[in-house]
Amino acid sequence: MESVCRRVLCVDDESNVLEGFRRQLRRKFDLTTATSGPEGLALIREQGPFAAVVTDYSMPEMNGVEFLQQAHAIAPTMVAIMLTGRAELRIAVTALHEGHIFRFLQKPCPIDMLERAIDEALEQYRLVVSEQLLTAELRTLNAELEERVTQRTATIRRLHRFVTDLNGLDSLDLVADLVVQTTAEMLNCGRVALMLPVTQGGGLWIQAAVGLNEETVERTHVPIGEPISGRVFRDLQSVVLNTRDELLQYGDRRDGLVFNSVPLVSALLLTPSGPVGVLNLAEPAGQQPFDADQLALLRTLAEASAIALRNQMRLRERNEARDATILALAKLAEHRDPETGAHLERVQEYCRLLSEHLATNPKYATVISKSFIETIVRSSPLHDIGKVGISDHILLKPGRLTPHEFETMKRHSILGGDTIRNLIQQGRTQDFLQMGMEIAYHHHEKYNGKGYPFGLAGEAIPLSARIVAVADVYDALTSKRVYKEAMPHEQAAAIIREDAGSHFDPDVVAAFCAQEEHFRQLARDLADVLDELPCENATEVQAAYRAATAVRAPATLLAGA
Repeated sequence: MESVCRRVLCVDDESNVLEGFRRQLRRKFDLTTATSGPEGLALIREQGPFAAVVTDYSMPEMNGVEFLQQAHAIAPTMVAIMLTGRAELRIAVTALHEGHIFRFLQKPCPIDMLERAIDEALEQYRLVVSEQLLTAELRTLNAELEERVTQRTATIRRLHRFVTDLNGLDSLDLVADLVVQTTAEMLNCGRVALMLPVTQGGGLWIQAAVGLNEETVERTHVPIGEPISGRVFRDLQSVVLNTRDELLQYGDRRDGLVFNSVPLVSALLLTPSGPVGVLNLAEPAGQQPFDADQLALLRTLAEASAIALRNQMRLRERNEARDATILALAKLAEHRDPETGAHLERVQEYCRLLSEHLATNPKYATVISKSFIETIVRSSPLHDIGKVGISDHILLKPGRLTPHEFETMKRHSILGGDTIRNLIQQGRTQDFLQMGMEIAYHHHEKYNGKGYPFGLAGEAIPLSARIVAVADVYDALTSKRVYKEAMPHEQAAAIIREDAGSHFDPDVVAAFCAQEEHFRQLARDLADVLDELPCENATEVQAAYRAATAVRAPATLLAGA
């Protein structure tokens, strides 16, 4: 800018005036001259910029005001000085604003006065240009600030949505998936892996990942204390590795095979109660090192993720303990009737098959959720928990029951339902207990209202109990008991189809038919070791079915079943 600040253009139609300018001013200023307005405009276009212009008012072709008007349009920052005669002064002053004139000088003008005027014009030029530069810089800074504020606002909103979504999830798998997906999105990374500790086998395993294939996810295991993730977990210290040398120095022997590129961040997920896991990030956009803003954002993501993961891990631990308790209670009844073998496990899997297929039926789309399916699988083992209250001489009787014994046996539904109801009334209101109570009470109800203990019919019977009814009877038919042989799948399936609308809910039977081959395979895979070849005699088949569905009812009742 300094070289421009000395450039002055002098315009006058009198050659002797221009010669005087050149002789007296060229030692102090970088001087260029023109003999007319059009010539001056051409010089401004071709040789500009000039810091100041000195022009005469009275010139042929174009007067000084007209020249300055056009000159200002070409070079708005150029500062104008006009020389006028006494007779022209009034005219020139009226054109002050039109020509954007900085200073008027009356001819003839002493050279020292002209020099001072030019010095002041050049200083004005410096001020104008500096102000423009500062304004442009301020405009740029404002734009950058607005962009940063916009980005920061968007980041805060995205974080708020992330935390809200985390709070709405009800499983560890869903939380883990959201954590890696959101981290990859917000930090623009090609690979993200969440590693969590496992009890079995120890060490860290990948719970969820972005940018890794399934085989890599399944085989990657890092012992606690081993680089990289295991050491981060043990030392309670996140690691940022920006160079290959840092990565090699850290000693990447295991997860380094997966995260073997830099920049790399291995972020500790920590809660007040201890470490939860490790979040690994690699392949940032452009392979640029993670900056301070990104690391600050990662810390925020890690804090929210750690809390949500810890909550889900505790919930899973409680669920596992609860499931163990449920199974132990159910096994207590099962062990008093040892012929049932793997009955509970098979019924659980049959319930899962039926529920998953029913969920595809629009009628049940809003009823059977993933939570419903998991709850019925967990709760179905409670269906016969009431057998704990049945005397051994009835429960273990190898032959048919007397009418009195049969009525006593039927009480197991009430005993089981009441037992679970008492737990609920004590404040244990988990969904699995509520559903377990429904199943225990109603799994012997019939769709036509001829079941027990309450004689409910149709959709008045809870859906969970209608599902368990099919699963329980199918397993009873295809399993060997002291009082009957195992029935072939085909005959058991035919009986269930035949009893659609009478014993069973037609929708559940339709789901059974759609999953029939899976039932056959599960029955084979989870068969009791005591099972023998199924009976083939049709009479035996019918007797076995009646015995299974009527809980070994007395002969007097079977006749009318």
